[in-house]
Amino acid sequence: MAERRVLIVAFDALRPDMVTPELMPNLCRFAAGGVRFDNNRSTYPTETRVNQTALVTGASPARHGIVGNRFLDLAASPNKLFNTGDESELSAGDKRLGGRLVDVPVLSEILVENGLDLAVVSAGTPGGCRILNHKAEEQGFFRLALKRPDASVPADRVAAAIERVGPIPEHRIPTLEWLTYTTDIYLEYIEAEGSPAVTILWYCEPDNSYHHKGIGTAQNLAAIRAVDAEFGRILDWRAARGLEETLQIVTLSDHGQITVASEALDVAARLREAGFSVGESVDGDRDAILSLSSAGGLYVRDSDPDMIARMTEWLQAQPWCGPVFTRDGEGALSHDQIGIAHRRAPDIGFVVASDDAVNGQGLMGTSLQDGAYPVGGGLHGGLHAKELHNWLCLGGSAFLSGKIVERPSGIIDVLPTILHLLGLRAPGTVEGRVLAEALAVGAGEPPETETETVACAGAEGYRAHLTVSRVGATRYLDRAWVTRE
Repeated sequence: MAERRVLIVAFDALRPDMVTPELMPNLCRFAAGGVRFDNNRSTYPTETRVNQTALVTGASPARHGIVGNRFLDLAASPNKLFNTGDESELSAGDKRLGGRLVDVPVLSEILVENGLDLAVVSAGTPGGCRILNHKAEEQGFFRLALKRPDASVPADRVAAAIERVGPIPEHRIPTLEWLTYTTDIYLEYIEAEGSPAVTILWYCEPDNSYHHKGIGTAQNLAAIRAVDAEFGRILDWRAARGLEETLQIVTLSDHGQITVASEALDVAARLREAGFSVGESVDGDRDAILSLSSAGGLYVRDSDPDMIARMTEWLQAQPWCGPVFTRDGEGALSHDQIGIAHRRAPDIGFVVASDDAVNGQGLMGTSLQDGAYPVGGGLHGGLHAKELHNWLCLGGSAFLSGKIVERPSGIIDVLPTILHLLGLRAPGTVEGRVLAEALAVGAGEPPETETETVACAGAEGYRAHLTVSRVGATRYLDRAWVTRE
């Protein structure tokens, strides 16, 4: 087992319903020879840095502490929301926190304790690359963010990789050249120089083209075909070198996306019109700090229970508001039910309304927004089934071949499964499970699935619903929605 290595290939935001033989023949042939999980789930918020942290910890935001792409932690970011997408801000915040950005052990720490190494290459946000290994500086592991090569480490190895492969291409959307460059760095430098125990390749498509060109548009489809071709290069390289026995491959996406159906709602202005004072920085006078795109919440001054109740009732009365949740779940869903019961979570969490309408390309799922994406573009963050449904397929000698698993699974299951493959013990903070049903050599059958739907009544006929599945002690969010009577 010691000779096994693992390659994680992430297709940011890939919707499983778009993995077809016509669009993604290489990923489909990989799935045909591996194990595909048809009911895989993201964690909430269905945002990238949240689920990158879930990937490297095997835990939910309630445990690992990255509760949104932006959140309030005044120790990390004095007087304003902490933006995890900004490399400089994230690095400075981690230093202020004494290296305790994440509350639980991460993949790189587990590997280094066992004499193993990790390499990360990301075409996504610089902060996201750091999240995948925020301790690379002290561990000496390779971490390259194409958007911030200056903040990548170790500097000498990054320089050597760029010298070998060539300059990083100009960024554009769709981000086709960056897909090829990411693959080149992996094949021509990482594998040529060291063959790490675990490598993470983070492709920025189809996320970029979903967001800015629209889900299922011609430009988006071109990006999907391009990222599939890059994955095909990796599969062909592995076969040509006879590495199927040793190199296990995990393919995944961090969340799905749905289509933007509105211009920005300007929720802050609506709150002010209703008599509440809100902003994005702390000055002691505002009723709350607002963090919102399509999902987010309100950090209420002094966590005042009366203000929380008033704001919760106001939100529930708004036709543009979707599920609302609070710490105590009084008249709303609870943070615990949604999986964000952490000190960094907003006092009031909520998502804007979404539905099952189809876009101009016939793909289901639309949402209002409070962000800056074009109408007809894509977004994610909320609790729609298409946002929570993400791709997962495993392949290699350690796994069965040609199996489709209907049992629920999640991104939190990837870490414990990888550690099992490498013969390592998972820390007690892991909430995910070993995906035993995928293994060629069994690790015991998982428990049966239990699914339940809970509901709560709120203001003015508002009723929120949440469907959750469980496999043993592991819990997965299926979807949440609102009805009004």
